[in-house]
Amino acid sequence: MLKFNGRLLFTLRPGKLLLRRTYFKFTVSTSKPKNGCYKLDCIEVSKSSLCQLRFYAKGHRKNRILNSGAPKKIEFEIPNYISVNKLANLLNCRIQTLLKDLKRLGFADISNEYILSREYVELILQEYNYNLPEINTAVTSKTLYDELKQPSNPKLLKKRPPVVTIMGHVDHGKTTIIDYLKKSSIVLQEHGGITQHIGAFQVVTPVSKKKITFLDTPGHAAFLKMRERGANITDIIVLVVALDDSIMPQTLEAIKHIKKSGNELIVAITKIDKFPRLEERNKRIEKVTNDLMAQGIMVEKMGGDVQVIPISAKSGENMENLEESIILLSDIMDIRSEISPKTMSLGWIIESKVQSTVGNVATVLVKKGTVRKAEILLSGNTYCRVKTILGDTKKPVNEALPSQAVEVSGWKNLPSVGDEFLQVKNESIAKKYIDKRGALEEVERNAKNVEQLNEMKTLEIKKKEEHADVEEAEPEAVTNTTPKSVNFIIKSDVSGSAEAVRESIENLGNGEVQCKVISSSVGIPTESDLKMAQITNSIIVCFNLASLPNDIINNKQHVEIRRYDVIYKLIEDVITVLESNMEPYYEKKIMATVDLKEVFEYKNKKKMIKIAGCKVANGEITRNSTLQVLRKPNNTVVFDGKVSTLKHGKDDISVAKKGQECGITFANGFEDFKKGDKISVYESVEIPRHL
Repeated sequence: MLKFNGRLLFTLRPGKLLLRRTYFKFTVSTSKPKNGCYKLDCIEVSKSSLCQLRFYAKGHRKNRILNSGAPKKIEFEIPNYISVNKLANLLNCRIQTLLKDLKRLGFADISNEYILSREYVELILQEYNYNLPEINTAVTSKTLYDELKQPSNPKLLKKRPPVVTIMGHVDHGKTTIIDYLKKSSIVLQEHGGITQHIGAFQVVTPVSKKKITFLDTPGHAAFLKMRERGANITDIIVLVVALDDSIMPQTLEAIKHIKKSGNELIVAITKIDKFPRLEERNKRIEKVTNDLMAQGIMVEKMGGDVQVIPISAKSGENMENLEESIILLSDIMDIRSEISPKTMSLGWIIESKVQSTVGNVATVLVKKGTVRKAEILLSGNTYCRVKTILGDTKKPVNEALPSQAVEVSGWKNLPSVGDEFLQVKNESIAKKYIDKRGALEEVERNAKNVEQLNEMKTLEIKKKEEHADVEEAEPEAVTNTTPKSVNFIIKSDVSGSAEAVRESIENLGNGEVQCKVISSSVGIPTESDLKMAQITNSIIVCFNLASLPNDIINNKQHVEIRRYDVIYKLIEDVITVLESNMEPYYEKKIMATVDLKEVFEYKNKKKMIKIAGCKVANGEITRNSTLQVLRKPNNTVVFDGKVSTLKHGKDDISVAKKGQECGITFANGFEDFKKGDKISVYESVEIPRHL
């Protein structure tokens, strides 16, 4: 395949060269190619006609240049997706001819029902010498809003506070640092010592009196995406490493995101107050430093540029040094943003939730411009006419400047966490682009579905070819290999947590049972959630919802509702539910062995009945026992079932213990036992199964 200025010129196949959608003419060397490459010389540039150049193998009778004539006009609208047989009808050609040409173009295992995308349809139209319209740069649902963004104006750039993300392992003291700076009680409000949301706070440092915006990202492994998102919207990252633990799993994950994001880094070694002896403290600090170096973090002490600051947020030791290091680094970075009344605001959605008295609200971090009341903000598939703006102290403010995190209400629908927001002039523009984005998302979803359909059709063709020469066999019982789905509906206080819970549980399972998340949303369960759970036989999982109404807990639909505050417990319970839905596995436990000594017969109402005269060798046998009759020499099982009667002499007994003799008859009228058989009494014990 050869491209010129980013455009496809031709593809080279054995013995043939096809020139597509270009006006260049080439000569091709007919000598034997070196390393599979042919020498090409451009001899003419023509804009009047589209030429195809076909190069035949050396042994062919001649090489020739064919002029295909004037391009044909397309009489139909090119569809996004179309099957091969329908395309043949549009082109007014035989289906066999089209299939042959598609195989020549490289399509394998293609059939009449194969679905072609618009890109492939255009390629085919080029081959059939149709005049195609100019191809515009592809616009996706993720890049659609880029055309609404204003170009940067260097004259309007002004200094702004740095946005700092605190990252690290669980319980290494991330929230305690912010607690110290903000003089708040965030730590006391957390469940299980884990921050379970992205917290955004803007603080004024006690020494330099400058503003810093902090993002406190959750530390649990379930919140991987939230931490990654925090790393991608920040200026400086403070990596927290506890002096007593050093590098831990979430620390390694944070380091991976830091390297990927390319942000500036400061390392804070916390909990130094646990080691009052200076000698021991320095020894541990040196170990942490070496561990950081092993992970590719070049610290200042070793000739790098990453500051390492030992601190104790609990006692306040060295906290001033941490603040000044952040301010100093931000001054060196010269962090600036556009601040002007004419600048359209832009930023990120870092949290969203539904409040009972307010409605849909979102915490936004302003990147540039100024967010004010009554402005129109567009994000994802929703928009907002700003009603109220609340600062980090939950007090109303008139505007939000760059690097400021505020809570904005007035959203038509709940925006998605991690989406970008941008200001537009009016609601009609917002609605227009939301509709465009929805249409693009539909096309993208269809593309995935088309790929799956084509894969299925290809597999069907291969199976038919494999079994073409095999005679039709007797139908066999179909074994269902599809995993059993256990359904859950997730309800959470904020969308970030709902996303994290979904990410944590939806991949749980194995080849036998699989967790399936029907839906995940914000707020207490509604009547529609209960109906959906009843229809789909789902369990509703509530995360971080303080209280639920009695009519929801004791619902008429008898839907099971479970509440959690700590994600560890939620994941453990979901795994337990999945394990309880796995097929039970039973193991035989031998309870007794019995020797069959003699076979007796007696007549009962004109019917001869056989009785097994036995002696219990080990354990005990009861009238409800399950047993197997084993026959020598290979201990072949000749009977597997229950005891019918158990006698001692003429008396019925309930149990015969070791050393006792007894007479046994078997269920279902089994009498094919012989002297010398062994009887094995057993119980089926269910063995716990695990994922």
